[in-house]
Amino acid sequence: MLYRQWLETVERHAGRTAVFEGGRRWSFAEIHTAVEGIETASGPVIARTGPGVGFPAAVIAAWRDGQAVIPVEAGAAEPRLTRQPGPEIRLVKYTPGASGVPRGVFLTGPQLLADLRRIATAMELGPGRVNLGVISPAHSYGFSNLILPLVILGMPLSIVPAPFPRVVEAEFRRHPGIVVPAVPPMWRAWLKSGVLTDAGIGLAVSAGSPLPIELEREVFASAGLKIHNFYGASECGAIAYDDSSSPRVSADVLGRPLPGVDLAIDDDARIRVSSDAVADSYDLSRPDDHLGGGVYQTRDLGFLDADGLLRLRGTTGGAINVAGRKVSPAKVEAALLETGLVTHAAVHAVPSRDPERFEEIAATVVLAAGANLDSLKSAAVGRLQLWEVPRHWRTDG
Repeated sequence: MLYRQWLETVERHAGRTAVFEGGRRWSFAEIHTAVEGIETASGPVIARTGPGVGFPAAVIAAWRDGQAVIPVEAGAAEPRLTRQPGPEIRLVKYTPGASGVPRGVFLTGPQLLADLRRIATAMELGPGRVNLGVISPAHSYGFSNLILPLVILGMPLSIVPAPFPRVVEAEFRRHPGIVVPAVPPMWRAWLKSGVLTDAGIGLAVSAGSPLPIELEREVFASAGLKIHNFYGASECGAIAYDDSSSPRVSADVLGRPLPGVDLAIDDDARIRVSSDAVADSYDLSRPDDHLGGGVYQTRDLGFLDADGLLRLRGTTGGAINVAGRKVSPAKVEAALLETGLVTHAAVHAVPSRDPERFEEIAATVVLAAGANLDSLKSAAVGRLQLWEVPRHWRTDG
């Protein structure tokens, strides 16, 4: 199904530019040539991010071969699934999610297409617009908002190596009306640098972590740009979207539930989502999970107000939200223990002074005999992604 959709995309847009990166361009036909050069896979395919069109080509090749694809960051460790995806699964989102422990979320082709249709309709995405690729396509947000529109809709993608203000400013000028899905820290940096003024952005979207109301208002006041808050989950895709033309009245407003997404608030105030985009299952289930059969019970607490807007009260999840990235405490603890420099490690979240970072990682450790904190920090950098390394350290014992 997904590969057939790609073939239709190539047929319609073969000679058009699909991906811009620096001074290089790749057409849809050139991506298809790259796909044809990839050997047939007999099992799940791990697609790693990187320059060029290797990542989308790996995704498409996996679907060509009827396999699931597991997107991961270029330098991330090999995913460890407790069971293999079934023959109908086409995407495994390997993520700590809200639980704080890494595991795979299994999605079928129809579920991915249902989510894409919802997002594309709400944000008016399509081949006539260009997406800015500044968030990771390996994460749920980036995969749904960048890769699926490219492959299924024929929507071009302009990739930048880093979200530096002058780099993205050049892309704003290069592609008038560009669509920019980003995270709050990026919007803050761009606001401070002044590159949002007269940027000509066609659509500004923020997700990954709560969008501070002050930031939204400052951007609107100084640049006349409305940032649209977007709320979703790896397990069910898009949930709510703020489609208003002016800043929200309150920071707890997540947006309006998207068409086809039915929300209910459970007795414990957790948000329960019903839609055709809800994932099939996890690779490893836990007693408090509620996922499957078109229903996902989130770990977020919220309510629907009198205007039909979804509002957030808090969360019961264990993941640490660092500038829009979900970090697993269990993964960080395991990495610290694997250094051999500690006999005990406990990792948790602490509020960040920077509202765009939202939370920071704190670690309490018991050092092994002869070890010191500096050597532990150096060893942690070698075993974790930079955003997973604790910022706050405390020794016990």
